[in-house]
Amino acid sequence: MTNKGKHASQTPATFYRDLAIMVLGILVVGAAVFLILYLLADEPATGPTTTTTTIATTTTTSATTSTTADGSTTTTVSPSTTLELRQPAEIAVVVLNSIGIDGAAGRLTADLAAEGYQTLTPDNYQPEVDPSRIWFREGFAAEASRIVDLIPGATVEPLPDDSVAVGADIVIVLGTGYGE
Repeated sequence: MTNKGKHASQTPATFYRDLAIMVLGILVVGAAVFLILYLLADEPATGPTTTTTTIATTTTTSATTSTTADGSTTTTVSPSTTLELRQPAEIAVVVLNSIGIDGAAGRLTADLAAEGYQTLTPDNYQPEVDPSRIWFREGFAAEASRIVDLIPGATVEPLPDDSVAVGADIVIVLGTGYGE
């Protein structure tokens, strides 16, 4: 009698048991891979999101803890250097009107003065821009981002030409869509 190998002498029941174990093993490994990929996927949040800007004057080590939808938490520790926001009284702002609506730059200038900003004399600007722009000089990006709430739809950008509105830290150019 010749030796036909290990499985040749097994009964059909042990063959099907071994087959079932192999199929179950494949399914478990597939499910584990799917679960790992699902947890690592960068899915958009399904609930409300909050954006927080933290600004301080020191170099710190910060810890951020995140909780995912399945209840697991992740803590990230990283050193960060941030700058303190200047107070409105420390920021010179000028409003320029590119849309030709009489008094629009003057009204926004008055609103900014009421918020405590140093305001320069409003003026006109050519060419017309779309949308409104909030231009900032180097070092004033965070402060310019704070003003965007007063001008819905405005774009915050670095000042494209240093010769525009000399003396202003932030230049607001009212564009099409402002005041609508």
